[in-house]
Amino acid sequence: MNKILKLSAIALLASSVSAMAQKTGTSIALFGAIAGAEVDASGNESSGASGAQTGSGSVGKVTPIAGFDIGYNFTPYFAIGATYIPMEAKIGTGRVDGGSITGELKDHYTIYIEPAYVVNKDASLYARLQYAHADMTLSGATGSNKLEGWGAGIGLKTFLNANTFIRAEANYTEYDKISGTNVTSNGGGGTTTTTVSGTPYLAQGIISIGYQF
Repeated sequence: MNKILKLSAIALLASSVSAMAQKTGTSIALFGAIAGAEVDASGNESSGASGAQTGSGSVGKVTPIAGFDIGYNFTPYFAIGATYIPMEAKIGTGRVDGGSITGELKDHYTIYIEPAYVVNKDASLYARLQYAHADMTLSGATGSNKLEGWGAGIGLKTFLNANTFIRAEANYTEYDKISGTNVTSNGGGGTTTTTVSGTPYLAQGIISIGYQF
């Protein structure tokens, strides 16, 4: 009887070690997200029929997006990886200094590190620190449109079997300030020059399904 109990304990220990070991290695995942993107902007009209004036406003929208994630778990407690969103995301139309501006976000990718806390053999809670890069276009404005920023997130990763997992995550990214210039006709034969600058933000709720090799 003692031998049977010892063998059972060894088998259980081996099973637990195996379950933990499979949480290391390369993973790939597809994700869908609901993203809220916004630019809080201010404008400075430096010339025009009405003279110099300033104003402020925002451009923002909640929109569905999708992408993919590639990562590597060195241990069950630490991973690195990258994400990419190949689609363009319209972020709505807003008014800055009396003018209408439409924003578009595209070619968005992140590089991240991910410490984790193992809850049990199937699930772990993780935090994510990420560097993000994207292109942003504001209609009618020319100037800088390369976004760089830092973000953080938190999520739960759950294995459905030995290799397949799902993830639920929320994250937030703040980008460096961007600026642009908009030149329009003022109707009196001259032009009005407006300089716009703003800080973009992106908040996401993400569901992923993936495979860990």
